[in-house]
Amino acid sequence: MNVQTGTGTATEADLGDLGTCHTLSASALSVQVVTGSASLELYPGADCTGAVPWRSGSLAQTDLPWAALS
Repeated sequence: MNVQTGTGTATEADLGDLGTCHTLSASALSVQVVTGSASLELYPGADCTGAVPWRSGSLAQTDLPWAALS
């Protein structure tokens, strides 16, 4: 979902399944974390691969610098 326009498809992350890598069916372009006790680590490639992961804070809402697939 695009944070700026509110358009796109939302994918809900299972924050109860911490430490497990999940490959998304479609790339994420933005992130919104609304819990004060968990954060996300996103990768550009499937199976948590890619040069550098992007990490959120426990409360975050932003467009990503690149498309994330896992």
